Amino acid sequence: MFFKNHGILGINARNLLYIRPFNRAKAVKLADSKLNTKSFLSTRGIPVPKLYATIRNPVELKKFDFSSLPDTFVLKPNRGAGGEGILPVWSHQHQNYLLSDGKSITQEEFAEHISDILDGRFSISGVTDIAFFEQRIISAEKIAKFAYKGLPDIRVVVYNLVPVMAMLRLPTKKSKGKANLHQGAICVGIDIAKGEATHAVQGTNLIDEIPGSGPIKGLKIPYWDEILLIASKIQMETNLGYLAADIALDQNIGPVLLEINARAGLGVQIANLAPLRRRLERIKGIKVPTPEKGVRIAKDLFGNVFEKGIKHISGKEVVSTLEPINILVGSKPYRAMASLDLNREKTEIDAAFARKIKLLENEQNINKTSESLKIKFLLSGTRVQTIAKITNLDLKDVSVIIGHRDLQRFLIDPTKSPKNTGKNINTYVSHSVIQHPNFKEIDEKICNIDEKIKLLYHLRPLNLDQEQQKFFENRIKNPQFRYPELQFDPYNLRDQLNELQLGESVLGYLFTQKRKEILQKIDLLEHRGSSYFIQKSNILFGEVDHNLLGEAKEKLQQKPLHFKSESHFLNQEQVAKRLQQFLEVKELKKWSIKFKKNMASDCVVGKQGILFLREGIMISESRYQMLVAHEVETHIFTAENGALQPYHLFQRGTGNYLSTQEGLAIYNQENAVNELTEKHFWNAALVILIHTAQTNSFRQVYEAAQKLGYSRDKAFQVALKTKRGLEDTSESGAFTKDLVYFQGHNMIKHFVEQGNDLKRLYIGKINLADLEKIETLPFLRAPKYFTKF
Repeated sequence: MFFKNHGILGINARNLLYIRPFNRAKAVKLADSKLNTKSFLSTRGIPVPKLYATIRNPVELKKFDFSSLPDTFVLKPNRGAGGEGILPVWSHQHQNYLLSDGKSITQEEFAEHISDILDGRFSISGVTDIAFFEQRIISAEKIAKFAYKGLPDIRVVVYNLVPVMAMLRLPTKKSKGKANLHQGAICVGIDIAKGEATHAVQGTNLIDEIPGSGPIKGLKIPYWDEILLIASKIQMETNLGYLAADIALDQNIGPVLLEINARAGLGVQIANLAPLRRRLERIKGIKVPTPEKGVRIAKDLFGNVFEKGIKHISGKEVVSTLEPINILVGSKPYRAMASLDLNREKTEIDAAFARKIKLLENEQNINKTSESLKIKFLLSGTRVQTIAKITNLDLKDVSVIIGHRDLQRFLIDPTKSPKNTGKNINTYVSHSVIQHPNFKEIDEKICNIDEKIKLLYHLRPLNLDQEQQKFFENRIKNPQFRYPELQFDPYNLRDQLNELQLGESVLGYLFTQKRKEILQKIDLLEHRGSSYFIQKSNILFGEVDHNLLGEAKEKLQQKPLHFKSESHFLNQEQVAKRLQQFLEVKELKKWSIKFKKNMASDCVVGKQGILFLREGIMISESRYQMLVAHEVETHIFTAENGALQPYHLFQRGTGNYLSTQEGLAIYNQENAVNELTEKHFWNAALVILIHTAQTNSFRQVYEAAQKLGYSRDKAFQVALKTKRGLEDTSESGAFTKDLVYFQGHNMIKHFVEQGNDLKRLYIGKINLADLEKIETLPFLRAPKYFTKF
């Protein structure tokens, strides 16, 4: 039995939950006719085999000129199921037909088979049918070598435009060259994200290799992304909510649709050793606007799902029985191959290897009585410190055996392949010291990638002005937003980031954290318009919990009914002039000021040394002082100090720096004036409005903002901030980025209350959580610019 967990989709559940509700009779009728399906889809850009001829009744059969057929072709019943009635003809001459299984039949036998098709012998419902001749697909060699005579195909199950599961079906001798699992064909699971073969099953038995061909695990399916996209497009065009697309790979033309199935069987679960129902439930109700997005969602959710799921549930790394480790000797890591053995209690290390890497030179770490020593090593990124027995391991390419005492934080999968470690990981003597990463190159690459993301650009609706006008004219209750196409290739950027070898040093840690943040931002932007966008936002920026909401409400309760009125205001020219003078006094002459229309904020620090002011700005003296403290004395000062460091990362911002940066800015602006202003309470109000957005529509957030005292335009801007990233803003869910202001401010206040010097946070744009690590870096330069408060 393959599954012990729930989530297996049975036939009854499939019919009741997915086929009846989502597969309309008209769409099912189309799917049941191979001819109609291919005719319909071929005009919509789906590749199908070439149709040569049809025979619809006995009269046409009697008159048919068989000599008009090409040398090789396939005869099929139009409404056949399970591969029944199909005859692949490899060649024919002198009224004899050579079939794919090596048998030869006569013209009379061939005609009798066609007659059986017309009589409905192979038809789904047993009614009369149509016989047709089409192009014989010559399977791509990479896959064909695993199949016995017949045509292997790939079945992709699609639901809600998302390819949820796939398998490769291989004909065998037992199945007589047919890709029919019930007759003995082999099914092979496919990792949706990578397009790699995983498990192979024949009948109810897991098999390690394909008979006569060898192991198939790890085989990369050619044209994988194209196959997934074709399958999703087929669902969009046919309006079948739940279907399976059977696709073959032709050696010349690539992916070709063989047929679609509106009542897809459930063998795909066996092939993938994964329950289908659980995957279907995960994507139920998601609004997937395009097949392209459906494919992206599939790759994100279901790639390597077993290992990811186990890690998520248990919190433990999944490792193989043979893994590379990094042994730390002083500050130097040495690479070794380790065997993970649950039958041994304690870890053992080979004496000769320990001597080579100078582990035995520090006598304080050695217990001569027990012949053991203290060692530290990294296994799958997790640090382990233990006592290892010194022994003579007579094992090829293995220098350490890790016992079960040191494996408590890991789960061992015996079927998992060890990580690629190069040609010979145990060439310790000449290659044992790991090469230090080139952090200058890493810095340039990571910062360049981060610059391409342009988070807020991709979250600004293209139709914002039109939807805002319709909203204010009460023509719509909630805006329907459209967003720009991604200005980067997410898969390419992911590959570039994941290829970086960052090491275990403090600097390596900082780049690892930045990489993680960038990957989360890519993830977020890919899910714009879907319910998963909210989940991704919560991962990146957090969400409003009970404690945070309570703190925000408490802050708002301190808000006075009236604020001190101000009579002196500065227009845009006066603001610009005073700012320019301030920048010059601080020797920041490279910075210039530009006006910009339609800005939500009064002032924004841009790239390339530009400080943007909202065109038409008119602010009070106290608001000007707060603006200087926030934008110049925080954002510009930390950016300039970051530029003094040898790595651009400190100017761009270390991983998750935003809460610290904005918290520091809020702290500075509140200390820039002696009187309370309304702006002192905006960030607490934002928390409450984000919490409102989590369970309410755009309109309801807008109305809640007005109740808190926001003007019409400001209330719209705040509602937009909480709902950007959604397409249909009537739906619940919030973009939570603006929590960083209130959370960050609380964090900075606590930092100061503990007696810490704010100057420590001015070395660049950094994350307070990493401050102590950063301060150990030997190259760090003292800040040149910092606030007067």
